[in-house]
Amino acid sequence: MIKILIIDDIETKVNSILSVIVENCSFSLDNIDIARSINSGRKLLCKNDYDLLVLDLVLPLNDDEEPDHEEGPKFIDEIYTNEQINIPNQIIGLTQHQDEYPELKKRFEDKVWSLLKFEQSKNDWKTKLQNKILHLRKNKESILKSVLEKNKYDIGIVCALPEEFSQLKEAFNKVEWKKEINNDHPFNLFSCTVVTGFGNSIKVIAGCVGKPGMTATSILSTTLYNLYKIDHLFMTGFCAGFESDDLIFGDIVIADSIQDYGVGKIKEDETGTISLLKEIHQIPASFELISKLNTFISDGENIDKVNRALKKINLLEARHNIKAIAGPTVCGPFVVTSESLMSELKKDSRKLKSLDMEGFGLYLTSHILNKKCLWIKAIADLANSGKGDEFHDRCSYASAIFLYHFIKESF
Repeated sequence: MIKILIIDDIETKVNSILSVIVENCSFSLDNIDIARSINSGRKLLCKNDYDLLVLDLVLPLNDDEEPDHEEGPKFIDEIYTNEQINIPNQIIGLTQHQDEYPELKKRFEDKVWSLLKFEQSKNDWKTKLQNKILHLRKNKESILKSVLEKNKYDIGIVCALPEEFSQLKEAFNKVEWKKEINNDHPFNLFSCTVVTGFGNSIKVIAGCVGKPGMTATSILSTTLYNLYKIDHLFMTGFCAGFESDDLIFGDIVIADSIQDYGVGKIKEDETGTISLLKEIHQIPASFELISKLNTFISDGENIDKVNRALKKINLLEARHNIKAIAGPTVCGPFVVTSESLMSELKKDSRKLKSLDMEGFGLYLTSHILNKKCLWIKAIADLANSGKGDEFHDRCSYASAIFLYHFIKESF
């Protein structure tokens, strides 16, 4: 909203100006300040930023003093020379002294300001004042919209580890990534534009947390939501799978819900055995995104594109194909290499598909902020003694190229 300052010592004139601003231009009195002298106006200009100053040219130096014809013109020059004064975006002079109008008009025009003749009985000054105020408001709204759109992105993507983020940028190989510079946070972010099958240009911003864990993921997610005003947030990378499922390394899991296994009560029995009494906290994915995702998966050509892309860069053997499924996943604070723990987790939720260390932080952040997100990762190991990094590249690339085609076909 525009902030206005009126410097005028004549009550009837101030009321006429207020009538134009409030009634004709639909402004609130809360956004209008009034000063009765040059010194009072100077204090307000030093303290506040104003979009518009409406200034009488014959003013007293102090409140309750007589107007001085010399002080107004001097104050006009001071506004530009006094570094403590915040210069308004626009200054409009109103004078009812007709004999001084030509000289004062020249001084205003030299500074690209406007000077209007004030006559209580006429309306032409009101029309000119109204038009200038409405133009100023429209111009400020246009600038604000431009600034907001510059910092507004449609989609955000987060990865936990650098190797996952590297494969993400490789998978989006048909776009140009640009590094984003922002001193308001410590993350290295990159942006690109994806043109979808519907002809929409989707602005994407992506970043790497740099470490595993729910807390770090939550911080980056909050940054993207709040600073870049994204509508949807995705996470890609690799995860562990449950051995009982018919999954191969590289199969993509989309979390339709995520639970945190690390919440509960630590208990020690009489033999000294320590156990965790889990409290299951589960957060569902965005219904809108899961619906779009299921539609996307149901078209076999989409997963075929993923398999062809993997085979093209030799991350998948020619005779193999991966698949994509939506299902529940579980999240915790530890790197797991324990078959017994995986079996224990499965007891609480027999349909669990995968395990990672970040997903719950992503979904909890989105849930609290009432935003939309989706966790998409591929199975790289079974969280057992054979755990390794052999399939990290395949899984990171697979989940990222899957997301790329999902954006292309669904937005």
